[in-house]
Amino acid sequence: MPQQTIFPEYAPMQAIATRFGISRATLYRLIGKGTIKAVKVGRATRVVTASVEEYFANLPQLHSLGGRE
Repeated sequence: MPQQTIFPEYAPMQAIATRFGISRATLYRLIGKGTIKAVKVGRATRVVTASVEEYFANLPQLHSLGGRE
């Protein structure tokens, strides 16, 4: 059985961007809109991992690739 990596509850921007395959600019935009949650720890921004997972879980499902199946 593959070992599952435990991801922190509050993660740095770059770690979230890498894990979910989105840019830091997109993360900042989603945080600004209130779509995902983040906190400041000193000068560092930490993203609430569960809020990103919830965002992805609520995205519309792709049912067709425009005829390229």
